[in-house]
Amino acid sequence: MGVTELWSILGPVRESVPLYSLTGKTLAVDLSLWVCEAQNVQAMMCKVIRPHLRNLFFRVSCLTLMGVKLVFVMEGEAPKIKAETMSKRTDMRFGGFQKRCAEMLDCLGIPWVTAAGEAEAMCAFLDLHGFVDGCITNDGDAFLYGAQTVYRNFNMNTKDPQVDCYKMARVENELHLNREMLVGWGILLGCDYIPKVSFCVYR
Repeated sequence: MGVTELWSILGPVRESVPLYSLTGKTLAVDLSLWVCEAQNVQAMMCKVIRPHLRNLFFRVSCLTLMGVKLVFVMEGEAPKIKAETMSKRTDMRFGGFQKRCAEMLDCLGIPWVTAAGEAEAMCAFLDLHGFVDGCITNDGDAFLYGAQTVYRNFNMNTKDPQVDCYKMARVENELHLNREMLVGWGILLGCDYIPKVSFCVYR
């Protein structure tokens, strides 16, 4: 579930950190994010047969060599309220690739689970309850589900690899927004579940 303009709201607490700062951490990865990104890399179009597998392999290799432990989360069954939206998104992001990614992860010895619903919700659950140290996802609603730390926008440049980090503690302390308030923003601004609230101005 995406929340309209949420990343813009959270922009002031965005911190670009060196990729090596993830060393020693255990992170939950929203697999659909990496699959979607790989399918939109211009340099690989018409040149790489399965860009999603190539992207997955090299990112997993890079992070595991840094001492980062990964747990991948696959999209599960859609909630009835947004079954059609989530079905279209899953088809777009995966195109039937989820099984191949799972097979590669099995070969690499990397654990993965299938979420009961949305992958980012499962990532947030694992983070909230201390099973992992953060989430890798582009869906900002992970914070609405309870995530405490979210990483996005990987820059795998070998000279200066970085990633954007957002922490719920900073959202609360600096933006004065708690989880309930972010849910309210989701209702007002619109998300995959509901359109944004329309306001009528009377004169």
